[in-house]
Amino acid sequence: MNPDPPRVSVILPCYNGAPYVREAVRSILDQTLSELELIVVDDGSTDASPAILRELAAGDARMRVLTRGNGGIVAALNAALPLVRGRYVARMDADDVSFPDRLAFQARYLDHHPETVLVGGRAVADLRPRPASTRTTGGRHARTDLSVFPPRIAVAMHPLIMIRADVLRAMGGYLATYPHAEDYELFIRASAWGRIDNPPVDMLFYRRHEGAVSIANLEVQERSAVRAELDALARAGLPAPSPRMLEAYLRLRLFRRYRAISPARVRAMRLPVLRDLLAVAPKAVLSRRFRRLPLLIGAALVRSLRSA
Repeated sequence: MNPDPPRVSVILPCYNGAPYVREAVRSILDQTLSELELIVVDDGSTDASPAILRELAAGDARMRVLTRGNGGIVAALNAALPLVRGRYVARMDADDVSFPDRLAFQARYLDHHPETVLVGGRAVADLRPRPASTRTTGGRHARTDLSVFPPRIAVAMHPLIMIRADVLRAMGGYLATYPHAEDYELFIRASAWGRIDNPPVDMLFYRRHEGAVSIANLEVQERSAVRAELDALARAGLPAPSPRMLEAYLRLRLFRRYRAISPARVRAMRLPVLRDLLAVAPKAVLSRRFRRLPLLIGAALVRSLRSA
């Protein structure tokens, strides 16, 4: 192992990633920024992943493989954190491909923007030239704002983030108490340390797996995300919304998510969402803090009808 600490430490959790992990690893080891270490956590893979990882690590001293029993992504990410030696920590998934200048760009960005704690970028779902709709940064808000409800949360595409290592350690890494929303909760806490920026630069090719998130996991994820927001409000000393507003907000989040995967569920939810709008609007429109909620509910209803 090189005694000099690398500039960037990349954490890559892998569970049964044999079809793609070789390409993912090579995209990191072949970066234009060479002062890096790659920490791969084999999270109890039962396919050919362990053999592939051993072969790749034997060919490059910058790569280390941590083998452990299957414990899920949060445990895998946190297991790698004590091994980190770099100033910055980058995330990578076993089925994605980082563009060659990704790490160099993100490290320079953090060097030149001390107010930024975490930098993302754009991910593309297809390597062929396509319309801009195939690009995503993961979120629509440039800054986190807890003074309104629903809060505005700045996020990034989790598999392509780079964060300051000292901040990630001080935060205690990832929390397992927000299943399927551990990244969202991390972004909320990170915003207390500085800005979350998404430069309009393509960083990563990510593979879409249409069946990756089941209906059950989607609902768990949305409930976890709402709980993360409520916990952030409590830490900031801000009052929580009423139970009725909270129920309407959770249904809104599910309604918006189902638009992309289940038209039948969207149709079934339209009437309950309309009832939510009629129930919360009278009080919410009189409150600067809560008036966003009926506006978002109304917009979601209109969009669902237009796409019907």
